[in-house]
Amino acid sequence: MNATQKPYLSIVVPVYNEEENVRPLYEKIRTVCEAIGRTYEVLFVDDGSQDNTFEVLSELRNQEHHLVVIRFQENAGQTAAMAAGFEFAQGERIISMDGDLQNDPADIPQLLEKLDEDYDLVCGWRRERQDKFWTRRVPSVAANWIISKVTGVAIHDNGCSLKAYRAEIIKQVPLYGEMHRFIPAMSKVVGARIAEMVVKHHPRRFGTSKYGLSRIWRVILDILAFKLILSIFARQSNPNGNSLTQKSYDNEINPKFHVYRIAAFLSLPFFIIGFLLINVAIIAALSCIGMGISLMGISLITSWSISKAQREAADLSPLAPFFIYRCARRPIRYFGPFGTLLTALGGILTIGFPNVSPILINTGILIFCCGLFGEAIVFANAKRVKDYTVEIVLNAREDVKRIENVL
Repeated sequence: MNATQKPYLSIVVPVYNEEENVRPLYEKIRTVCEAIGRTYEVLFVDDGSQDNTFEVLSELRNQEHHLVVIRFQENAGQTAAMAAGFEFAQGERIISMDGDLQNDPADIPQLLEKLDEDYDLVCGWRRERQDKFWTRRVPSVAANWIISKVTGVAIHDNGCSLKAYRAEIIKQVPLYGEMHRFIPAMSKVVGARIAEMVVKHHPRRFGTSKYGLSRIWRVILDILAFKLILSIFARQSNPNGNSLTQKSYDNEINPKFHVYRIAAFLSLPFFIIGFLLINVAIIAALSCIGMGISLMGISLITSWSISKAQREAADLSPLAPFFIYRCARRPIRYFGPFGTLLTALGGILTIGFPNVSPILINTGILIFCCGLFGEAIVFANAKRVKDYTVEIVLNAREDVKRIENVL
C-alpha cells in the first residue's frame, strides 16, 4: 500500500497497559490480513497507558508501514479509544477487537464474509468464553439477556469487541461514556442491519482485566438510558423492510411525541397510587400531580433541546454543556443513584412517616427521570463533543494535514 492509497480494511485495537500483548497481537493481525490479500491498516489506540505500551508500539511503527499509532494525553476509556479509531480509520470495512490477545484475528475473514451478505454490522459471539465464571461470565449472560429484551436487538454477546462494520454506518454512530457495549443497539438508531457469528476466545495470558463486578450497577443504569434513547431516536422501517432514509426519518419521527408519551406514561401510575392511598390521599395525590407536571416540563425542555441539536450543526443547546461536562456525559449516573436513594428512603418511611413518604418517593423518581432525559440530550449532541485528546499520531501514510487538524 503506497502513501496515498486508502486501505480496504482497517483494524481498530484500543489498548491500555498491554505492553506484553501488542507485539504478538500485531503479528497475528498482519498474518491474517496478508492472507486476505486486500490493502489494510492496523490502528492501535493507546488510551494513556502507564506502562511501556506506547514505546513498544512506536518501535513496531518504525518497522511496519501498515501500522498507525494514536496516543491519548490521558486515559479516556475504551469507548473513547474505539471512537478515535473509527474516526481515523480509512478503510471501507472496519474490524474492532480487544488488545489482550483474547480475541482471535483468525476470525476476521469469516466476519468480513458475513458482512458481505448485505449486513452493516457483524457481532462476535464468545460462546465458549474463557473468563472467570462467577465474576465475568454469569453477570455477562444476565446483562446480555436484559439488553436484548430491552433494546430489541437479539445479540448474545454485546460485550464482545470483535466486530465487523461498514465504515459509512459505524462512523454515524455517536460513541461516548462507556457505551461501546451498546454498539449493536446504537447501530439500530442509524438503521443498521445486524448479524452475529460465533468467534473464538482465549484465556488472558498477560496483564490484568480492566473490568469486574463493580460495573453491574452502571450497566443497569445504562440499559434504562438506552431504552429511552431508542424510543426517541431509533429509525423505523417501511413496509418493505428497509430502514427509512434520513429525510423521511426526520419528517416522520418527531422526538417531542416520544418524550411527551414517556413523561405521561411515567406519571400516570403515580396519579393512581396517590388516590388509592387512604391515610395520605391528598398529600400523595398533590405530590404525584406535582411530579407529573414537572415531568411534562422536563420533557418540553428536553424535546426542545433535541430539536435544536438536530437543526443546528455548530452550537450546543444551553442544557447540553451541563449534562455533558458537569455530569461527565453520563447524567443517569449523576442523578440515578441519588434518585434511587430518595425513592428507597421514601418507601422505608411509608410506615412511620406516611405524610413525608410520597413526597420523597416522587422527588426521587423525578430526579431519576432528570438523569434519563439528560441522556437523551447528551445523545443528541454527542457527535459535537470528543471524550479524548490526541497527543500524537504515528502514521505511516504521509497524511500530515490530517494529523495537524487533530493535534
